[in-house]
Amino acid sequence: MTEGRIVKPLAVFIVVLVVILGGTFLLAVAGPGSSGPPDGASIDGQSPSQYQPDAVNAPVDPEDGEISVDADGEDKRILVDTSHGNQVSESQLEPITEAVFEAGHTVEYGTSGTGGFAESLGQYDGVLVVQPLGSFSPEEREALREYTEDGGRVVVLAEPTQTQLSTGFTQSTTTVSFGANNATEQYGVRMGAEQLYNVDDAANDNNFKAIYATPSGDGELTDGVETITFDTAGYAVVNGDAETTFTAAEGTRTLETRRTGTYPTVVRNDNMVFVTDSTFIRSSEIYDADNEVFVGNLLAFLLEGEAPGGDAPDAGFVTDGGSATPAETPAAPTPEPTPTPTPSGF
Repeated sequence: MTEGRIVKPLAVFIVVLVVILGGTFLLAVAGPGSSGPPDGASIDGQSPSQYQPDAVNAPVDPEDGEISVDADGEDKRILVDTSHGNQVSESQLEPITEAVFEAGHTVEYGTSGTGGFAESLGQYDGVLVVQPLGSFSPEEREALREYTEDGGRVVVLAEPTQTQLSTGFTQSTTTVSFGANNATEQYGVRMGAEQLYNVDDAANDNNFKAIYATPSGDGELTDGVETITFDTAGYAVVNGDAETTFTAAEGTRTLETRRTGTYPTVVRNDNMVFVTDSTFIRSSEIYDADNEVFVGNLLAFLLEGEAPGGDAPDAGFVTDGGSATPAETPAAPTPEPTPTPTPSGF
């Protein structure tokens, strides 16, 4: 190979390379923004709004305030139902128990003595029923109806049907449903079929399933409340005289069928209140938004009830027809006379 056959292609290659590099330099000088800023903040299609710096630290609802319970000097008693497969523990209700105790009232779990749910209702001024999975027997439904008609008050916290995943060596799914529709239907309300959601950041608590609800009117349940938040909210199906007191925020939809509507989340019928979520009373949620004010209103509602059967019998008392009467004290045994020995020989 001659020297000319090598030098000529090499010269052509060098000339082409110089032209390419020179053109790139001129384009960079002519349009400095065409390659984009080094941080990539303005790259269309690669930086959605939710990833922008101002959306990373989303504002959260304030978690302050306290549960207010009136102390009127009268000792009232609240029963927490535990006889219907209720999905609640004493530890989850500790903030409520603490507030009621400070006000001089009492919270009891399960029925006292040997009586069942229906037999024990009359001893309490209010009854809290949290997410029961079991149904109420005909006797219990009748006792509950008579209880509220005679001055007792009931709050029922319910959740929509959900699928839960079990953990362990073998994972499985379980469907969990509110089981006491047969008891609440006699008050004109039952649990709706689906969970709710809302994708509007102004209508949820940093989670599309943690919806907001607002008062539908004025009353003792809505006093001092602007917004409450529910993490597992459903909706109530209402008929008859039941009154809606809170409604899900505008734009809220059902999770499965995507239906937008006006969904009642808190309903009252005289001495019974039905709430379509039970998670807002837990320690992690009770101080979100105005939840603590709403919880205080619910406790005041329960404590304003009147135990139809009077106070619970104290030790040493027995019940007779629902009223407490002193038990009779047995008489002391009379000692037998000691026989006097008779001397022999007389």
